[in-house]
Amino acid sequence: MTHRIPARRQALALAFSAFLPAIASAQEKPLVIGVLNQQSISKTAEKWNPILRYLSETTGLHFTLRMGPTVQDTNAMMGRGEFDLVFSNHNFRPEYDGVYKVLARWSERPIYCVIAVLQSSSIKSLKDLQGKRVVFPSRNAFVGYAVPMAALKRAKIAIEPSFAAHQEGALAQLKAGGVDAAAVNSRLLTRYAALNGLNYREIYTSEGYADLPISVHPRVPASQVQAIRQALTSMRDNPKAAEALTAGDFEGFVPATERTYENARKVYKLGID
Repeated sequence: MTHRIPARRQALALAFSAFLPAIASAQEKPLVIGVLNQQSISKTAEKWNPILRYLSETTGLHFTLRMGPTVQDTNAMMGRGEFDLVFSNHNFRPEYDGVYKVLARWSERPIYCVIAVLQSSSIKSLKDLQGKRVVFPSRNAFVGYAVPMAALKRAKIAIEPSFAAHQEGALAQLKAGGVDAAAVNSRLLTRYAALNGLNYREIYTSEGYADLPISVHPRVPASQVQAIRQALTSMRDNPKAAEALTAGDFEGFVPATERTYENARKVYKLGID
């Protein structure tokens, strides 16, 4: 009997298969890296496969990239322990916290939440958002939802929320004029605006939070954990990482610990719905 793969899952698998590095037969099972849904599947693969190739060349281990069709699916996969490593800050949510342990973070520079409006908008400040339609990447986003909703709650401002599949989707809605404002990661906002001609104005910027970490599941052997950590934190000084740094448009991973993310945990503990 032939079983058909659901179209959604098949599309996801095909999107990655074009980019994934070949897995050497010497290693039975590659380490699975789960990546938070911040961009489309194809753009995620374009950014991450050079990083995985670098890690493979440097550590002698092999890796495969995996994510669900939505943030909720990726979180559920993480909750079931399907990833050996995960690039996300959702593991600091109370329901997931305590399993995956931080290895390194994406960049030394902090990330910020920005609530942005079109340059032509009459909205000038948070209080002007009362009753307005604000788009978020998803209810599961940290700087794109938990942080701005905490700020709106403190200011006692009620808005009409809407949700996109990821941050680029939220900004596309803002650009098209379908919403009054968008809450996103400041770094992605800058990049998206430059590439897509988005003329925007910031009406809120949060405090800084450590950029997303790569964290590891406790089943991964300590020797492999050490090799991966060393490879990640030496990227900026390793000529082999040049392609990965260019593809990721970043300076390389830097050391981080569990304590680095205490302010993120505090936001999650507010229980923003």
